[in-house]
Amino acid sequence: MKLNHIIIGAGRSGTTSLVAYLQQHPKINFSSIKEVTYFSVEDHFKRGEDFLHSFFGNKEKGVNTTSDTYLLMDKNAPKRIFDYNPTTKIIIILRSPSARTYSNYNFSVNHGYIDKSVSLIKSQKLEAKILANNDIIKQNNHCNFYGSLYHLHLTSWLKYFKREQLFICTTNQLKDNPQQLMDAYFEFLELDRIEIKKLQAKNKAAVVKNKTLNNFLVNRDHPIRKLISKPLQISFLRNIILNSNVVEKIKSDNKQEMTYQKLTEEEVDFCDNYFAEDLQKLKADFGIEF
Repeated sequence: MKLNHIIIGAGRSGTTSLVAYLQQHPKINFSSIKEVTYFSVEDHFKRGEDFLHSFFGNKEKGVNTTSDTYLLMDKNAPKRIFDYNPTTKIIIILRSPSARTYSNYNFSVNHGYIDKSVSLIKSQKLEAKILANNDIIKQNNHCNFYGSLYHLHLTSWLKYFKREQLFICTTNQLKDNPQQLMDAYFEFLELDRIEIKKLQAKNKAAVVKNKTLNNFLVNRDHPIRKLISKPLQISFLRNIILNSNVVEKIKSDNKQEMTYQKLTEEEVDFCDNYFAEDLQKLKADFGIEF
């Protein structure tokens, strides 16, 4: 079995809803968990393809797929996926970069990755140090602005994949007319059209109830997590835990929905200036605008 399709992001842009629509198709063999971070997380990649394939059941379907929102801005991922399967079809769903950046910032503050005393604008000033670390998880959780430089990241993928292997859509398309978008998506995957069941918005803004628990669940360097990870090196035990989705269920129970303030005029101006050049290139080279 080989994966022949993958959703690479962008995070905070509707990937959860996109996955839910995709899973409605009978010819889709989706991973047992929403995101298999095999190609992005170094520790997972070192475990080899058997680790990746352990998240898939029915291998007789036409499209084997997963999602991983770390991938879009991961510079190692395009080559890794190309070497694994050069015919892989890639989908990217994009949200207005200012809105995605602000959403990611609030997500990071609410989950304790960024201190609440750090403003949105100040968080951008701190990104260079995080990017130098080359830790894709920290980059995802701290580099709110960098993660929204879509043209920059797409260019990295085009070094390995042909333009026709990329399906690029927007959050607005998914929200305004999901059937029309999924019709085009299924055609891209060479699958028959199906009538999809319209869903409510997924993965709404939330704050964690217990940040200590959340830190334990997401911090791979947590000493207790390192201790209990040793018996999980036994493949069948690890697969039982991972495929049960128990970690995601605990994360979900540890959240509560919230709303947050709109961007200030200063923040809007800052975002407009920051993304202006990248947005011009995105429109010129990919025909994408918001």
